[in-house]
Amino acid sequence: MNGCLTGLRVVEVGTEIAAPYCTKLLVDLGADVYKVEPRSGDPLRNWGPSGGLFEYLNAGKHGLTIDFGSRSDVLINLIAEADVVVENLPAGSADRVVLGLDRESLSRLNPNLVIVRISDYGQEGPRLDRPSTPLTIQAASGWVNVREPGRPPVQSGARISEYVAGGYAALGALTALRIADAGTDRAVEVDVSVFEALLSTLPYPMLMAERLKALGLPTNSKAAPMLGIVRAADGWIGINCLTGQHWLDVCAMVGLPEFGEHQLAIMLGGPERDKFFEKAQPWLDSITVTDLVELSQAMRIPAAPINDGASILDSPQYRERGFFVEGGSEHARFKRPGAPFRLSKTPVPTPQPAPQLTDDAAPSWEPRIAARVRSEIDDVAMPFAGLRVFDLSTFWAGAYLTCFLGAFGADVIKVESIQRPDGHRYSGSLLRNSEYWYEIGPLWQGTNLNKRDITLDLSVEAGRDLALRLAADADVVVENFSPRVVEQFGLDFDSLVKVNPDVIMVRMPGFGLQGPWRDYVGWALNIEQLAGMSAVTGYADGPPCNLQGPADPIAGVHAAVALLAALEHRQRTGEGQLIEVAQIEVGAAVTAEPVIEYSLTHQVRGREGNRHRRYAQGVYPASGDDQWVAISVRDDSDWAAVADVIGRPELCDDARFASPEARLHNHDALDEVLAQWTAVRTSDEAADRLRRRGVPAERILTSERMYDVDQLDARGFYQEIEHSLSGRQKFPGWPFRITPGPQRHHRTPSPTLGQHNEDVLGALGLSDDEVSKLRDEQVIGERLLNA
Repeated sequence: MNGCLTGLRVVEVGTEIAAPYCTKLLVDLGADVYKVEPRSGDPLRNWGPSGGLFEYLNAGKHGLTIDFGSRSDVLINLIAEADVVVENLPAGSADRVVLGLDRESLSRLNPNLVIVRISDYGQEGPRLDRPSTPLTIQAASGWVNVREPGRPPVQSGARISEYVAGGYAALGALTALRIADAGTDRAVEVDVSVFEALLSTLPYPMLMAERLKALGLPTNSKAAPMLGIVRAADGWIGINCLTGQHWLDVCAMVGLPEFGEHQLAIMLGGPERDKFFEKAQPWLDSITVTDLVELSQAMRIPAAPINDGASILDSPQYRERGFFVEGGSEHARFKRPGAPFRLSKTPVPTPQPAPQLTDDAAPSWEPRIAARVRSEIDDVAMPFAGLRVFDLSTFWAGAYLTCFLGAFGADVIKVESIQRPDGHRYSGSLLRNSEYWYEIGPLWQGTNLNKRDITLDLSVEAGRDLALRLAADADVVVENFSPRVVEQFGLDFDSLVKVNPDVIMVRMPGFGLQGPWRDYVGWALNIEQLAGMSAVTGYADGPPCNLQGPADPIAGVHAAVALLAALEHRQRTGEGQLIEVAQIEVGAAVTAEPVIEYSLTHQVRGREGNRHRRYAQGVYPASGDDQWVAISVRDDSDWAAVADVIGRPELCDDARFASPEARLHNHDALDEVLAQWTAVRTSDEAADRLRRRGVPAERILTSERMYDVDQLDARGFYQEIEHSLSGRQKFPGWPFRITPGPQRHHRTPSPTLGQHNEDVLGALGLSDDEVSKLRDEQVIGERLLNA
């Protein structure tokens, strides 16, 4: 089958999840991938029953095993004819030089190569060699949060964070490919930081903290969305109020309208919260999850069931869309997620088997159908220069994609209206203490850098006609509304191809373009809940917990990967197409483990809090208010170092802690030992002392400290940008460095409402009088109506 990336040759020297997931996405899009393993194999082959997770991540790849202790001519010959190498060897690893994977060797061997290196903290900076585990990386990046009041902060479950890094790596690879195809005559290196990848998915807490401090407000508020995750008659459900109207509708639904004026107090955990749930819970206990979802959605209240590895397979929307597919060997068949994107002209093929752990003495590439097409870019800092993007997105997921394209050269025209602007303007806008409060919300600003902004009232014919004219001149159109919105405006794909036959349209509905739930309302928390993210996050004896943030940008990254592949296809064939990225499917794709495990064992694994399957670890209290430190004890060497650091050398001879298995069996006792030691030390002191002995340990990073991180300063993660209304601020960038390539993360501040009306409409050929008439008729404008 002719995929978008047909003919792209990729060598993966990777283990576990991040690198294999990066190349899995490339396989889905048609790339030819060789997975290179040591003779002992990728450790993930032994993770869980029947190697199901390995099979999911490595389906359709070729296999090659080599001795990592010496140079392999077979590997070198593969790389000499490859386009991309993806590796996740530790930064500074001696294996890299031995195998010939260092920059100098690869540049001499293949100057047209893209090299993607994935590491915990990146290939440079003061944390380069810091010992780490997925838990401590989550802690260092702000992903470990208080999810149950009165209990230690909790990591995200099911190794979701590792998939995030793999998604960004695929995005970096395809971005760098545009640079390499321009003919740089040197290898292009992509340095991916897992730490920065996790920070990049947060809803700009560092910006929010700065704004709160400027207003004299505390930065450690524990506000939670309402109702949040609650128990119904037969299970858990998420009811997620995004607006004040949602809250009023919820109060009406449960028969408690008198609480309509107390939303903020209830969100902040005041006494009103207990009073509300005391009265609401009996009603919730009387209704099933299915009925409550249907009732909520009928009232346009965002609600979703909390799916686990079993219930997700019976979810009507996933089932009707045929998302979960069968795979595995003839001896162990199981269900696993399908691809996280659907392309109309180059559909993702059925997954093929993963490679066996066998030698291939003479591996060879599939013949190329045609030579790679040279990119037409003049500046490696602007790999998307000349790309015209018509941005119909709202909130975060679609806007994140277009923000990325604009950062590196694309001309992005964002469409809003003065009647109904992008809803992200209202998110986190805080006190409406100025005339232009809707221009300076941290979430809005962070997501809409690098764009031009126009306003068009799409409810009137004049607005729709202008939108269609702009779309007719675009290379890419992006939207993430519920399906009926763009359809009723005549801006769906079938309408666009009539005026722009080779357009690529990216549609990112929460639930998909088809299926019984296509018109349901939802936002990030619904995606987490429906996709299984919430069910695996939290304590074993507590409720499921929201991750509260990453679903939107994760969807944006996957959409960007599919789009860049589709642009490769169009450059080769001249053919545009429709890309559908259902956000619930992206969420399920990065939460694959629970459904694979259930499908193989017919058992749902419980939530594990901060624990790990193979070794002991946890999050422990430190001295000071709300201070915590994450510690992982991976092996006996770590345990010996811990016992010495905490002044308890006798614990090395304690049978309870004598092996990884013993420590897991006596985890509660180990937690007590560590908590007693950390409780009388600052989180920084405890983490520093352990790290100096090679033990992974990190303080829990909170929003007010995110600008004060040495590694981020050294790598230039933040970039200062001046905004005409909010002044100078530091915005997070993208979690990879491309060399040669862009040196800056962003180009321009977020635009004000309708800031570029005259420029954009003038370029369409409208006269000054015509633009004035549109403004008088409120088809366009530069001020929010009824602000």
